[in-house]
Amino acid sequence: MVRQSIDWGEVLWLDEEKELLTMNGLHVGVVTVFPGAHQQRHIHYDEQVFYVLQGQAISYIDGEEVSMSSGDFYHWKAGVIHEVFNIGNVPFQHLLISNPTPESNSSVSKKERELKSGQVSQDLIYTTVEAIRTQFLETLHYGYTIFDYLGNVIAQSKFFPEYCQTCCHVDMNIGKCPCMGQLPVPMLKQNNVFECIHGMEVFHYPIYFRDIFLGYIQGGYIRHSKSRNSIKAKGVYDVPASVVSGIRALLEKIVKAMVNYCEFEQFRQELMNREIEIANQTQTRELLMKNLKDAEYAVTDLKINNHFLFNTLNSMAAMAIDGGQMDLYQSIVDLSKMFHYTLRTQNAVVSFEKEIEYVKAYLQLQKLRYKEQLKITYKIGKRAMDAKVPFNFLQPIVENAFVHGFKESKIKRLRIVARVTQDVLEIQVLNKGKVIIPDDCWKLNQEITSTSSHGLSMIYQKLLNIFGEVNAFGFSMTQNHWVCFIVQIPLKKK
Repeated sequence: MVRQSIDWGEVLWLDEEKELLTMNGLHVGVVTVFPGAHQQRHIHYDEQVFYVLQGQAISYIDGEEVSMSSGDFYHWKAGVIHEVFNIGNVPFQHLLISNPTPESNSSVSKKERELKSGQVSQDLIYTTVEAIRTQFLETLHYGYTIFDYLGNVIAQSKFFPEYCQTCCHVDMNIGKCPCMGQLPVPMLKQNNVFECIHGMEVFHYPIYFRDIFLGYIQGGYIRHSKSRNSIKAKGVYDVPASVVSGIRALLEKIVKAMVNYCEFEQFRQELMNREIEIANQTQTRELLMKNLKDAEYAVTDLKINNHFLFNTLNSMAAMAIDGGQMDLYQSIVDLSKMFHYTLRTQNAVVSFEKEIEYVKAYLQLQKLRYKEQLKITYKIGKRAMDAKVPFNFLQPIVENAFVHGFKESKIKRLRIVARVTQDVLEIQVLNKGKVIIPDDCWKLNQEITSTSSHGLSMIYQKLLNIFGEVNAFGFSMTQNHWVCFIVQIPLKKK
């Protein structure tokens, strides 16, 4: 065990979490807030399970007051703003489980895949930032700044700590905080951690793609009570180790997302150039189709993301505490089914029966989270079960209902319908969630049937590569106000 002393208390971190869970990536510890102590306002950079062991405290969750006492159990998503006052005469203790680890294949080093052909432009970072800005960067409520290789600001978050706003007026001086020009040029190309002149700790990650230095990202802006200039930031939340891990994981995830898009965009450009070069050769079609399929399968190999996995683990932890052993056992079985299924070969084609079994396992785990609020019905025709489909194409479509459709719905109703009509497999995924007006339906359908980086667009391209044509792929509204996503594909591959 490792004990971390902080000015408001201490954290006893369990040795590699092996005493509670064998799965890597979770931080598990016992947090102690001393009597009369105050945990200043801070952001959770990861999802957390929080179980009160002893004491009483007043907590503010996104500004809402919550009274906490022994036996209380909480689950918070990433991005929550939290503050704690110990109002009792004994230490306030709680068990903390958090998941700061990024995807297992994440890497921020410059050892990316060697360039096979073509040249990389350092301006590629601008295209990349714009491509992931709306769907990824703008959803992160944390402080960060992205620079190009010359130190010019490309993007800066609006969510810097209050202390940074007070000292540097970040919103009015974009890219001009002293810390943003603190590192000498040679150090910009290396991972670094440094303290700004106001006592805050800053994390610096370079962004490399195929050995080319495209730029860098800086974030963090946190305080350690033991740091050299910490006294300057007195009153700012003294962070535990789990927060540091969460910030690092977030910055690594941003870098990895940018590198992944660079790979996709560069591959697309190389395919275009290769098409021009071999336009008059007899092997043009075969070479282009092979390269396109390789690129599409590499990009559209959609795995279970950490967000869904951690939601599932949170629910399992809750059941373990409540003694729900059979439900916990079944959840582990469902999760293992999903992992086993996603380990199949990337270009595998499976029966629709196998695909729907995978989706059912996924929905069972969602039901673990939403319980009776989630209502699911299936209507699958017998001929549909035998149809051949690419593996892992249906789950992202179903997941889209949870990410977008069910945001404002307490009761979440989902229907999956599949049937074969005149040698065409038709699949409908319907949800009783947020209504989509006709204009928005049209815009969404245009986007997902284009070559954009939208997740559903990648599924469309995957189907197109395998079947040669896709009869229908997009959103519509039914007469009884269900949101319907319909897919129609031929029974036979091209």
